[in-house]
Amino acid sequence: MALPFHVNVLDHCYVSPAPPDSVIPPISLPLTYFDIPWLSYSPNRTLFFYRMPPPEFTTTILKQSLSLALQHFYPLAGNLSIPLPPAEPRIVYTEGDSVSFTVAESTTNIHHLSGNHPRSMTNLSSLLPELLSPTMSRDTHTPLTLPLLAVQITRFSDSGVSIGLTSQHAAADERTLYEFMKCWASFCKSLLNKDSFFEFKSTPWFDRSVILDPNSLKTTLLKQWWNRSNPPKDPREETDRNIVQSTFFLSSSDISKIKHHIVERCKIVNEDPPINLSLYETGVAYAWICLLKVEESHDAIKACPLYLGYNASGISRLKYDVPLSYFGCCIVFGRVRALESDLLDEDGLVCATKSFDVEIDRLVRDFLEGAERWICEWDELNVRVIGSPKVDFYGIDFGWGKAEKIEKLSGDEHGRVNVISLNGGRDLDGGLEIGVVLSVDKMSTFTSLFHGGLKEL
Repeated sequence: MALPFHVNVLDHCYVSPAPPDSVIPPISLPLTYFDIPWLSYSPNRTLFFYRMPPPEFTTTILKQSLSLALQHFYPLAGNLSIPLPPAEPRIVYTEGDSVSFTVAESTTNIHHLSGNHPRSMTNLSSLLPELLSPTMSRDTHTPLTLPLLAVQITRFSDSGVSIGLTSQHAAADERTLYEFMKCWASFCKSLLNKDSFFEFKSTPWFDRSVILDPNSLKTTLLKQWWNRSNPPKDPREETDRNIVQSTFFLSSSDISKIKHHIVERCKIVNEDPPINLSLYETGVAYAWICLLKVEESHDAIKACPLYLGYNASGISRLKYDVPLSYFGCCIVFGRVRALESDLLDEDGLVCATKSFDVEIDRLVRDFLEGAERWICEWDELNVRVIGSPKVDFYGIDFGWGKAEKIEKLSGDEHGRVNVISLNGGRDLDGGLEIGVVLSVDKMSTFTSLFHGGLKEL
């Protein structure tokens, strides 16, 4: 029987950047070709669960430290301005802009919601503040002003607390969000410890001119976005409580076992093994195959292409220097292609990882090759991967230790696209934490396939 669940809002306010002795100047940041494709996606949503903050913890301290962090990341207190076409969307901060800050309480305990077992996406979503999506809310006859960031703090019946963060994808990638959260947490820890002085040294870089665009890729992508029709709203989004998220783990020994299996299968058929058997590629390939086998029992296997989309670093691939503290998006779109019949064959893992090899080789050779198709090609995805084990959100400390659990939620979790979320894992040394979103019945099948497959390797 499902546990009773309810979230009651206790307070709602707005938190502004508050420099002690100066005024933050207005800023208007143009979007780059890295940002434009994200206008087609729902906002990014991340949940941080903490079992028991110290007695001196208060939401007032969280608000004060948030205000201090926003002094450095002040565009996040601003808005995404979407004018009428053909004018360009921009990130705009003006004096007085602020971040929505909600304080709530839940009737359930944190153990249930932060576990690894299937948990209702409806319940998890209620711990996150809402932001309008650029695509779902777009009207080409009306200019839009959309907030970039919102925060919700939820206290649980067993003294646990969650921090829910919702942000516009077009404003910041995971690297930028990580730097912002690290800044916020550092100020919070300083206030809890009553430190008289704390200096944040990693100043964000706001100058967008460092992103070069000699082929006018931005113009091409922006024109495509303006010409897109709004996707139909899935009627299940507001009513379907049958969608759940579960967490699965691949330890370093599990990863080694999967790699060994792939290499041995290649020896049998006298083929070279995949080159890029990293933690990321190996773990994603294994989860991908399990997801496909869940669907296999419902549909006939076809010799048709399937596509898995993922994000790759753009900063490391540019042929010129961009500061690591660059504020905004700087990731590229990878799209792995393979035939369904090959992926569900006996050597499906080999096929999946070799398909990754092909896409990685293309990104290394020229990550902007085919970039003018980023938006339209991502419409064809069957699986989308969000998050990365390289971004250590578990290492963020607000003053009461690392999070008990971190959940990354996508706006695609209502059946249109299968979603895989990744974390490095709280206590895994060289392992991977994998979040999967499915219906209750399919999640049961996936769980059996995931654990059973590891035993058979």
